[in-house]
Amino acid sequence: MFKKIKTLLTGSLEVKTTETGDIVHDASNTNEELVNSFMNQILESAWVEEDLKAMFAPCYMLCDKNKTYWLMNTTLKSLFSIKGGIEITPIESGEKNTICLIGQATYSIPNGLIKYAGWN
Repeated sequence: MFKKIKTLLTGSLEVKTTETGDIVHDASNTNEELVNSFMNQILESAWVEEDLKAMFAPCYMLCDKNKTYWLMNTTLKSLFSIKGGIEITPIESGEKNTICLIGQATYSIPNGLIKYAGWN
């Protein structure tokens, strides 16, 4: 298995041909220590742990009592019909409304329509 991984990652397959011109792959000279070292570096990397920590966050949704809601897009200053029950990301909370990210746009959402779904 390690030999196959190494040859895929390094492209170090030795190519031999038969008398008929068919290509024969010979991976007998592969170095398992190189593959083991590479795999250990991947598993021990700090960036994997940091990415996993960053993904752990609370999840909020737009209330799903109604099929759609008319919400104010704060960038375009227009009302848009937004489907109920979609995931939102609160950015700035206020007394009556909270600015939330939906997709790549921010919307002003009344606090009563924001539903806390829990942690992912």
